[in-house]
Order: sequence, then C-alpha cells, then structure tokens
Amino acid sequence: MMFWIIFFAVLAVLAAGYFFSILPATSRRQECLKFAEWNYAHRGLWNAAEGVQENSLPAFARAAEQGYAIELDIQITKDGRIVVFHDDTMKRMCGNEGKISDYTYEELQQFHLGDSTEKIPLLREVLQTVDGRVPLLIEIKMPGLSTAVCAGFQKEMEGYTGMFCMESFNSLALRWCRRHMPQTLRGQLSGRFSKNDKVHLILRIMARHLMLNFIGKPDFIAYDHRYADCPGFLIDRMLFRTPAFAWTVKDEHVYNRTRKKFDAAIFEHFHPKDGFQKPKRHHRSGKMQAQKVIVKKEKNRLETDELFLKK
Repeated sequence: MMFWIIFFAVLAVLAAGYFFSILPATSRRQECLKFAEWNYAHRGLWNAAEGVQENSLPAFARAAEQGYAIELDIQITKDGRIVVFHDDTMKRMCGNEGKISDYTYEELQQFHLGDSTEKIPLLREVLQTVDGRVPLLIEIKMPGLSTAVCAGFQKEMEGYTGMFCMESFNSLALRWCRRHMPQTLRGQLSGRFSKNDKVHLILRIMARHLMLNFIGKPDFIAYDHRYADCPGFLIDRMLFRTPAFAWTVKDEHVYNRTRKKFDAAIFEHFHPKDGFQKPKRHHRSGKMQAQKVIVKKEKNRLETDELFLKK
C-alpha cells in the first residue's frame, strides 16, 4: 500500500513539474492574434534567381510593398552593431569563413550577399526601409549566454513606431526581453533538434518539448510545422491556447494543411493569398497602430508606453 502511495505521489510531482515547465505566458493572447492576421515572409520576400537575396534590403522592401509581414534574423558584430543575417557562419551567403561576431561592421562591408551587390544590412536600415508598413517578427540569434545582442536590439528599437515582436531559440533571450522590454511580445522558437546543433541531449529534448518555457514565458510559439505532433506543443495549444506560428512553410499545399494547427505562417518560395486569421486591413499611407518600446530604466523605473494610431 505504501509503495503505491509513494508511486502516485512521485507521479503527481513529476506531472506538476512538467506542466509548470511548459507553462507559457497567457495574458496577451489577443495581442498575439493581431500579429497572426498576417503572413510572414521568411527573411523577406527574396528570390535568388531574380537577384533578390535573403535578409537584404530589397527583399524587405518588396515584402512591405506587397503587403507581407516580415521575419528576419539579427546578430551582433565584433564592435557591437546589430546586423541582419541568419547563418552561424558566412560561408553560404558570403563565401567566407568565420562568424558575424568575428568582424566589425566596417570589415563586413567587403562582403556581398550571394552574387548580388547587396551588403549585410544594419537592423536600423531595415527599420527605415519598412517604416512601420508591416509587422516585423525579429529572431534574436544568441548562441551562448551573452545578452549583448538583446541590449543592442533594445537600443535599436527605441522610438520605432511600427508593429514588432521578438522570437528566439534561446530561452535566455526571452527572459532578458521579459525583464527589460516587458511590452514586447515574446516567441519561443522550437522544433526537432539534431546532434549538429551542438546542444546537450537533455537540453535538446527539453527545448523540443517546450520544457524551457518557464524561463522565458513566451507569449507565442514558433514551431517547425513538420513536428507539430510533439506532445509539448499539442498541450500548449490545447490546454493553454498558446498562439502558434508555423515555420517554414514552402508551398501552398503545406500552407493549407498547417491552417488546422497554427495561427500564422512564416513562408518562402511562394506567395500566400490570405492569412490564417480574419482578413487584415492594408495601410498604404502612414503607419499602423503600434507601440513604443518600454525601456527599463535605472532604479527599476519604466517609461510610459504610448499607443500611436494611424493618421
């Protein structure tokens, strides 16, 4: 008898711990669903065959002009500048060894994206190009424990009046933004991880099953649509009704299929005709409703956030 009491007690503790670990933030679901009214062009609306490279200013301009929201990636240079670039190394896009963090921004100017004349853009250049016309989904590339890229992201977004939210595979980036940019919506990126990701097996398992949610308390999940049968993802969706973005959707067939499990899509290689949610209103002049970044000040004081309505 005592054995079964202990057994079920341990089982209850493990179950409680599991549900605590995957518990996301739940108070801003409606705000997230406003972002889900849009389709997100993965690294901009790029097409290398047409000379428009991923994560380039022309790709972002084209996405905004055609009414698509934008997903992009940011990294920090050796001298602390925030640039837009996806890969861990520069080999694929620039034909050069090394990482973004190995170079100063000035040194990066010698490289081009693919076979184009475009250079790796600064985040501030992207913000100027988009100018609040469409929402931005900004992935923070943070491979280690240093949060310098988060601080740089905060500084760059000060004063930007367009809609934006952040996401990251690193739960520590979400935790940093939760503390220092509390009004910015946070997304936990996840999916199936491989040995090549250079992450410990236990962390890979926990990340895939969203068991690190307790660290960053994400407002939404950005998940690899191919593994949407993951128990952690399904529990978050069904029990907590966490908004979810599918990545990366590459054709119309997959796009239509993911409608059943996700609220929004991050796409490439085709042009979706409509969003997963109700139709959105396009803003061809001026800027849409947005938020200023709330910046945590010294002595734990916060600036008052302001809402800006399109004029």
